[in-house]
Amino acid sequence: MRELSVYYCNKCGFYAYFQLPKNAVCHHCNIPLTRLDMNHRDFTSLSYEARDRLITLKMIEAVPSLTNRITAPEKLYEQRKLVGALTQQILELEAENSKLNETLEWMHATIWDELKKKQALKEEIRRFKALIPPADKDVQQQLAEY
Repeated sequence: MRELSVYYCNKCGFYAYFQLPKNAVCHHCNIPLTRLDMNHRDFTSLSYEARDRLITLKMIEAVPSLTNRITAPEKLYEQRKLVGALTQQILELEAENSKLNETLEWMHATIWDELKKKQALKEEIRRFKALIPPADKDVQQQLAEY
């Protein structure tokens, strides 16, 4: 005589005990049941909660898209969290960029002011050179060093 085997439905979780695999059909979904790799005695010695947990795990393993559907909201939350973090980082980088641009503008203005002062001093020295009489060579030599 054949021993009873445990069969379960991958779709709805219904389980039953059959001797022949041809009789293992889900009454709810009307699809063939999958044999559980556990004998009847071991399965019936489990509590109802443990049986349900075991069948649920087997259903999840059998249908990977089910896992994807279950974890989709969490993945969406993770994406939103990532977008939020990246948006915050963009704002911080834009503030830093603005500060650097202001510093650059200040440096640019300062350099141009210093160049204008240097040109004005050169022009002033040239005018002084033109005012000094040609006989005073020591003064002209000192001015030439500038």
